[in-house]
Formats: sequence, structure tokens, C-alpha cells
Amino acid sequence: MRNFFFRDLAFKSLFTAIILAQGACSYLSGSLNSHLVSIDSGLLRGSAVNDVYVFKGIPYAEAPVGDLRWRSTKAIEPWEGVHVADRYAADCAQIYNSSLWFELGDVSEDCLKLNVWSPSLNPNEKLPVMVWIHGGGYINGSGNIKRLNSPKLASQGVVLVTVNYRLSAFGFMSHPAFSATNPDQANGNFAFYDLLESLRWVQRNIDQFGGDADNVTIVGESAGAGMVNTLLAMPRAEGLFHRAISQSSAVGLSAEPFTAKKAGRLRASNRNGLSFTTRLGIDNNEPDQEASVKAMRALSTETILSALTPRDRFTPVVDGHLLTDQVAVLFTQGKQIKVPYITGAVDWEASIARRIPERPQPEMTTRIIPDEVKRNLYPALSGSILADVLFRDMGALSASSYTAKTMAQQGVNVYRFYFSYVAEDRRGIQPGAAHQDEIAFIFGTLDNETDLNNISQKDQFVSDLMQSYWVQFARTGNPNAQGLPFWPAVSLEQSPTLEIGNEVAVRDQLFQERMTYHVNRNLDLLQGTRQ
Repeated sequence: MRNFFFRDLAFKSLFTAIILAQGACSYLSGSLNSHLVSIDSGLLRGSAVNDVYVFKGIPYAEAPVGDLRWRSTKAIEPWEGVHVADRYAADCAQIYNSSLWFELGDVSEDCLKLNVWSPSLNPNEKLPVMVWIHGGGYINGSGNIKRLNSPKLASQGVVLVTVNYRLSAFGFMSHPAFSATNPDQANGNFAFYDLLESLRWVQRNIDQFGGDADNVTIVGESAGAGMVNTLLAMPRAEGLFHRAISQSSAVGLSAEPFTAKKAGRLRASNRNGLSFTTRLGIDNNEPDQEASVKAMRALSTETILSALTPRDRFTPVVDGHLLTDQVAVLFTQGKQIKVPYITGAVDWEASIARRIPERPQPEMTTRIIPDEVKRNLYPALSGSILADVLFRDMGALSASSYTAKTMAQQGVNVYRFYFSYVAEDRRGIQPGAAHQDEIAFIFGTLDNETDLNNISQKDQFVSDLMQSYWVQFARTGNPNAQGLPFWPAVSLEQSPTLEIGNEVAVRDQLFQERMTYHVNRNLDLLQGTRQ
């Protein structure tokens, strides 16, 4: 084990090296008074913040309303004149619930927009591109929130793109009538059509923002990370990105909770869609399937939202078109897209469940795992602490272990992290690094975190460190650079993990016995969904 301590001269030297490295990576081209760019759909006018250009609310697809609702995404039609891209678009249609971690603005189905932050508008600059896919359990979230939109990350020499995609019933609902009326497209998974179209938009246009279409990294956290892993298993995404970062995702290993009901398979998802549309007053026994779909598309956005509850779950499905099998199965078979990959989890993943009372609580995990296993693998833990650790290990942590290993087997560069650093203002308030905490460190947006009154030197150090790793990975496919603690790759023989906590340490076999148990258990559960 190698440790890098935040102490005295060692800390100051490393901090200085990071700052100097970031300064050397900062680019700026052209005058900040010139904010006009020409893309394939027309002219855009943006603005500038802290020497970084920003274009907000750029349409990348036609609004999925009317006859386009519950269909594959349609590319944006060209517009006349200049589109002023100086404000965020509406958040994608979603319901408010008490667990929201951001201020929900106006919502609309007309939301297929993205935001671009870049330090240069020179088409010859060829900067690495990072496309952020937000989380939110597939039911909430936005690419517009303050935590994700800051000039700080872009100023390190990358073009940052934050994307909105259809959510909940609008983005993931399956229904038998969809297959009957559109047999050549996916049933459900409409949000993935959105992401694919946004990535095609990047390929066509990102050079106008100084970006390199041949060096695109997709990045996501939680459900967004699940979508990253799913895109890796989706043949239609081949060539649209060149690196991938997955933060806090169980997708790629864990089955959905109700494996006996074949969750994640089309038949079960269709039953869910039938149940929901019955609540909406749709006659699901209508022999004319076209009439059923027409009635569904005639419903107002408000009517659909009013029928949704926080307990409704619409998620990605094995549809046979975009996604041909469970992600873990495709990873095991070596059918994933082979690109350099970072994956990892945080210390207190259970915070997401603690925050959402409608979801199964971590205590459920203690009833699932046999007592003998708990005694052998978790001998010193009990009560809520045991529940929280089991929640983390059964989900995101074992999934990152598994996907890292299976990606390494394909001969690509793979790096695994474990984030345990708690900002100093949060110490004594939360027991560990919470789900989503690492995002603000990566984006350099700690000053937007409402519970942080003071950002300490150590907090800032961790933020600068993570930005340096993530940007270097986007640039080269390897997070290592001069002046940074060495981060070893996962190999067939070794499974090192970089822990980013009070100390930055390489853990050679992080919770290895636990990971082996949970990986094998989850693979068995996944097999149960296939029989």
C-alpha cells in the first residue's frame, strides 16, 4: 500500500504541482467579445464567464411531443436567424419530490437541449470533450443544475457538455402497443435515443466549440453512470465516444430488486406500462393498437405528471433493439465497447436510500444476506452501520469491481476509485462521503454546495486533485500525470483501487473477500432474470 498524506511539506508540494499542472493545461483562443458560432442547425450566440465561453439550452433534437412522444429521437431541424443561447432550457418533465437535491425549475417535454462550456472557439484547438450524463434514478435530474455547470472544469482545457434527456414514463415506459405500432424501434429506452442523438450532435458540431470529435469522454453518476455502462453495452453507440467514466453505478452487475418478476426484461416492463396507462384512463383492451397509442400521445404533460408518484419506477429495459441483453451478461461475453474506463463508488452510498423514504431502506440488506456471511465478512459491524456498508458493497462497490475486471479482460486501460473524503464542514454531520458528494469536487463547484459555509485548503486540494485526474484521463485515456499520486491500472492479475480520502492511497485488494461474495451472488440473481 502506498500513502500520500495531507501533511506539511508533502501536502504543500503536491498542492503546488497540481495548480501548476492545471495552469499549463488552460487554453484560450480568440476574443471573448465574439460569442457567435455556426453549427449544422444554424447560428448560436453565447456568452462568457471567467474567460470561458458558455452556450446554454442548445436544441439537439426536436421536441418529443405530440406524435413524437414515445418515439425514437428526431434530429433538430435547422432554424433561421441567430439562436440566443444565454439561458438554460426547461428541465425535462418530472415530478417534484422531497428528495430532490436541486431547485427544480420549469418542466417541459420540450427539453432535449444541452449546454456547452469551452475555453476556446477555435475549431483547430482539438480539446478533449467531456459529456456529462446526470443522475436521478431515471425519474429526476437535470443537466442545468449549478453543481454541473461551472467554468472551472472547462478552464482546465476541456469542452464540457451537459445533457438533458427524457425521464420517468416519458423516457423509459414500455407498452405492448409501442411494439405493435413501431416494431423497428425500441420499446421503452427512449432516453437512450436522446443520448445517442446528443452524441451524434457532438460528433457533428463540437469542433465549432474548440472540441475534438475523436476524443469524447462520457461521464455519469448514479443513474447517469448506469446509462454510461449501458451505452458501453449498446452497439449503436460504437464510435460516438472514446472513453468512459462511471461513478456510483450498480448497473453492470446488480439485478433490479424484484428478480422473480424478471425485472429489466421487456415483458415485466410492459406490465408496468399497462398498469400506469390504465391509471391514466387508457383502454388497454382496445383492439386497435394505433388508437391506443394515439390516445396516449393525446394526453397532456400535466395529466401524465399528475398520475406519477415517487414510487413509480420506469428504468432501462432489455428491448432487443438498442439493448440486447442484461449489461452484466454483455460485459461477461466481452461484447461491450472497448474504451479506457474509470469506475468507482463512494463510502456512504446508502445516503441515497436514507434520503428517499419511498425506496427500500438499507436495513433490508441485512435481511437478505445470511447471518453466517455477515458474521464472516462483517464481524465487527451491526445495526445501521452494517446496513449502510452492505448497501454500498452489494451495489455500486461490487459493480465497480466487476465492471473494472471485465473491462480489463478486454485489454483496455481501466482505473478504479473509492471516494471517502468528507468535506470539513460535513464532518460530524454525515458518517462518510455521501452519494453525489464527489461531483462538486470534480466540477470545482464546492462554492455552490449550500451546506458548505467554508471550503478548507484540504477541500480545495481534493477538488483540484480530482479535476486533474479526470481531465488528464479525458485527454489521454490515462489519469496519471507528472506531479499527481500514481494511480495504477486494473489488470488481470491485480485489482488496485485509488482511495481518495483523508489520505490518497492505493488499496491493492479493497474489501476483496466481500467483493467476491457479492459479485457471485449478483451474477446468480441476474441468471434468475433470464430463465
